Amino acid sequence: MKEKRKILVLLSGGMDSATLLWLAKREFDEVYAISFDYGQRHRVELKYAEELAKLAGVKEHFVVEVPHYRSIKGSALIDESVEVPSGEYPQNEPPITTVPMRNLTFLAIAAGFADAYEIPVIGIGVHALDAPYPDCRPEFVAAAEAAINAGSTFVAKTKNRLQVYAPFLGMTKADIAKLGMELGVPFEKTYSCYRGTEPPCGECPTCLQREEALRAAGFYQK
Repeated sequence: MKEKRKILVLLSGGMDSATLLWLAKREFDEVYAISFDYGQRHRVELKYAEELAKLAGVKEHFVVEVPHYRSIKGSALIDESVEVPSGEYPQNEPPITTVPMRNLTFLAIAAGFADAYEIPVIGIGVHALDAPYPDCRPEFVAAAEAAINAGSTFVAKTKNRLQVYAPFLGMTKADIAKLGMELGVPFEKTYSCYRGTEPPCGECPTCLQREEALRAAGFYQK
């Protein structure tokens, strides 16, 4: 009997991770999802992540609290005293919405679940337009994968490798939106506003990126 291909997808509730989840549904036999409550201003995204996980029919959806981020200051996503800016992201420096080591933390936690459940692939939806964030770059993904393999009980036991699957690294957000439409992703059930308002503010960098990507993909012409 052929062994099932399993993947654990990092699911925020936004359009990138939703597209990754639907791609995983197509490419893998058994899909798990993991989301994080880290005191983010836009915690409402977890409600969307839960619904997306149900719609995708994942095997299991883990929601993990990461409370230490509530003690870290200076990021607009976790520090209420710092305002989420309007307009586009800066191109040559990490934006004020950077959460220190967020993806490293999330991948480390996900790796623990992958070890325990013997899931050989962890999926993360970082992409080309995330490049101002240091923990969204190809060199970070490669280094994180190497560290996970060095410390994995699953790897030591099976002699297999654990892959950090980041298929969008060379893609723009518009590319991801187009792929999502092909896959049937319900973008109307995703959430991307960093201010955490309902309805979304439409002014913060991630709202603007989302709108631009969906328009470029022809989502509103359906």
